[in-house]
Amino acid sequence: MSSQQDKFFPVMEQMTVKTVRKYLERKQSIIVPVGVIEQHGYHLPLNTDALIAGKIARLAGQRADTLVGPTILQLFSGGGLPGTINISPAVMSLVISDTLMSLAAQGFRNFYLLLGHGGSENTHALNDSVKILLRNNPAFKNVLVTIIPVWSMNSPGIGWSKAINKENPDWHAGWLETSLIMALEPELVRMDEMELDKEPYLSQQIAHPDNYQHAQKIVDDPLVVPRMSQRSEIKVGVMGHPEKADPTMGKEIVDDIVKNLTARIEKIEAKADGVYKEVEFKPEPLIF
Repeated sequence: MSSQQDKFFPVMEQMTVKTVRKYLERKQSIIVPVGVIEQHGYHLPLNTDALIAGKIARLAGQRADTLVGPTILQLFSGGGLPGTINISPAVMSLVISDTLMSLAAQGFRNFYLLLGHGGSENTHALNDSVKILLRNNPAFKNVLVTIIPVWSMNSPGIGWSKAINKENPDWHAGWLETSLIMALEPELVRMDEMELDKEPYLSQQIAHPDNYQHAQKIVDDPLVVPRMSQRSEIKVGVMGHPEKADPTMGKEIVDDIVKNLTARIEKIEAKADGVYKEVEFKPEPLIF
């Protein structure tokens, strides 16, 4: 690619038809960041997860010489505080599947979905939808799809591997994510406005991230499906200790993730020949 063509690489939405076509002539891989718009307290922006995924994807894309697609925002949060946008997991699956199908039709063959947002609902729906896509769509006969949670790219003892511990976990909008945004987009952090939810709700959420919600049933019977919703007592939406955040620590975490993500992509790329081969299959345990 010429110097002018390199100007906006690897950010796909800033490129043109011509420069994307030129890229596809030499490489068919793409990193697709996946985030959400959801509550992150009073001190972090609503697009925190999307920002982390998008920024890290671009840094890794530059190192791995791999195009980065637009960040997908249509995900399910579960939260209900102002600004949070909930897209049902079924629709999220369709959005991501359609995105992959559109890009595959253009010639992309190796997909790296970089998740900046977790959530049990999203995780299960995304994994199932990608498996069904690979199973049923003949256009994906030679297509490789990876799902890479950004937190899985941390080295031991740093970042998420340090934050998610039994003693005092830091799940959401705490020191970890705050440190990352301090390093990536410091002007978006409002530490002077930081607040925490009242006890016991803060401690309950830190103990388990799904404790932000509660269950209701018309009849309390094991066969009756509960209605889940966010507790009305939760007003801020922090599951950790943002007061412990530090930009230097954030940069260290970002650098570590980018290094490990780049290495993993390059390792997969070196073996990606477009041919599906038999691997070990372990069925889920039977449930009766």
